[in-house]
Amino acid sequence: MTREKQNAPRSELVRQRRTQQTQQRLTQTRKTVYRPETVYLPVPPRPVKQTRTPRGKATRPAALKMLSAKKSRRQRYDIAFSMGRTDVRTPGIAIPQFGTRWLSGLLCAALIFILYSVWTSATFKVSGAEISGNQRLDETEINAALRVIGQPIFVAIPAKMTENLLSDYPDLSSVDVHVAFPNRIIVNVIERTPLIAWYHDGKMAWIDAQGMAFSPRGQAGNLISVVANGDPPTGGSPPPVQVDPQNAGAGPAQDFSQKPPFLDPAMVQVITVLYPYVPGGASLLYDTQFGLGWQDMRGWQVYFGQNSDDIPLKLNVYQAIVDRLTNQGIRPALISMEYLDAPFFR
Repeated sequence: MTREKQNAPRSELVRQRRTQQTQQRLTQTRKTVYRPETVYLPVPPRPVKQTRTPRGKATRPAALKMLSAKKSRRQRYDIAFSMGRTDVRTPGIAIPQFGTRWLSGLLCAALIFILYSVWTSATFKVSGAEISGNQRLDETEINAALRVIGQPIFVAIPAKMTENLLSDYPDLSSVDVHVAFPNRIIVNVIERTPLIAWYHDGKMAWIDAQGMAFSPRGQAGNLISVVANGDPPTGGSPPPVQVDPQNAGAGPAQDFSQKPPFLDPAMVQVITVLYPYVPGGASLLYDTQFGLGWQDMRGWQVYFGQNSDDIPLKLNVYQAIVDRLTNQGIRPALISMEYLDAPFFR
């Protein structure tokens, strides 16, 4: 009994020492346990502390239980991680917002493209005009005067083309131009009918019944030839075209469409009335001082003025004067019948 009593305090000391050692180990090896549902990175986790057994109250079974729990914690590692509050963004595509400005810009671009396509399209390009009424004027010359061949139909202005034709070719008395889509130009012309061939300084011009002068072109049949030593007082200058019966289509020289007639229509009437009395083979003469007349076959010139008044009577008086001069043996150089009541000779 004495030995047992002696050993009793010793065993109690051993037990207490083991208990203290166990508590120290638990204190040293204590780890912070995280709950998976409370882990939010990068925010530091909140540790869950284990309940600590008061010193001196731990029993052996409790100590063993704590040791077994320690071993189990050393072998099992259940740690869950989550993204916490970190935002993960996927790449996005910015979609523009189409407003009224975008819409108007697209409409303008589409309109410009349509206009360019139409302007350059071969469907609307003028290849040639449909011409009618021309007799001496060639179609190539008319097309050139229109100034729209090879261009879009949109630049074809009838009034402008009419002006161009009348300006380039005074031998046209009337021009009618129509434009039709997609590329048609219809031109109807009326050419002047020449009546008189006017010669001056080695040049010739044709003159119609209205007194308009224009360039010779093609064949005109029998014309009244008038040889002048100057221009008539009421008109302008004839086109400077050289006399060339074999090649009379030389082209226009002056613009007579914007000028008064070269000859007064009344004077044209005088020429047509006087011409039948001209001796065969002779030409009418025009003198700026004495008017119209001709070269008599007997060697002198006779003039009847610049009007057609009393032409038959003047012819009768002229014949009487010629008979008297012949009987007297007088050979004049000029006889003037311009004034019926005052004829004279030189």
